[in-house]
Amino acid sequence: MRCLTEDNSGDGIYFSPKEIGIILALSILAALSGALVPSGLFPEDRMSNIVYNGLHLPGPGAGVMIFGSILCFWLLLGLIIVKKPGTAAAMAVVLVAVDLLFGNQAIVLQSVDVLVFVAIIIEVLHLVPVNRYHGEQIMPLIFIALSAATVLVALACLATQGETDGAVTQFPGVYYAAGFLGFLWAYIIYRFPVRYLVAAGVANMYYMLHFWLFWGAGIATRFPPDPVMVPVLLLVALLGGVIAASAAYGVELLLNRYIVKMQSEERSAPDLGKI
Repeated sequence: MRCLTEDNSGDGIYFSPKEIGIILALSILAALSGALVPSGLFPEDRMSNIVYNGLHLPGPGAGVMIFGSILCFWLLLGLIIVKKPGTAAAMAVVLVAVDLLFGNQAIVLQSVDVLVFVAIIIEVLHLVPVNRYHGEQIMPLIFIALSAATVLVALACLATQGETDGAVTQFPGVYYAAGFLGFLWAYIIYRFPVRYLVAAGVANMYYMLHFWLFWGAGIATRFPPDPVMVPVLLLVALLGGVIAASAAYGVELLLNRYIVKMQSEERSAPDLGKI
């Protein structure tokens, strides 16, 4: 079986040397921005204090809104730039290698395989044929359900923060804000269906589910102490994913505009050979 090159000639490797360089560069940036740099800037659970005591979010796993979203952004950006299936998976393999070499996590399967699974989810949802793609109908309903549950939790004065199920004593503004953003994104995805949004949203929700199932001493210690907080945390993860995807989609729009501009300038430039 011969692999396709960039010009689909059938000779060479699947990824060109230039594309391999892009994958390596983006993977390193993802590792720096999503794990290595935050670990150095926010040691000793300082990030947890920001998420739980600053934003008043429940736990565990609310930090996925930050770290999972960063991962989704870079994986999608790789797909956007390289434009080949398998790009996100290749980046995930590089990220695993970087994590094993330089990360602070224990070198066990549960600490790294989430990166590969997130990449596979993004790859699969990004490749679903258009005639079989129903994300623009399903994802808004998920957003509405999770947003309604989050607002109801706030209205019923059941909002909690941290991993110890502590009650939110002040106005639970982050709950109402998350609910509002959820309803807003439900409309945006229904009105402007972009596959990136659905792919990153689902991938980031899986990131949190994986965190609950596999990281830590056991399932009972990783799931939220209050089951009512599960929809709230899933909404937080979903919002993080779609916001990251929106940023990646914005980069794609800018790149396309730049390419069109360069092509227009090339067509309008005088042919010096005919002068």
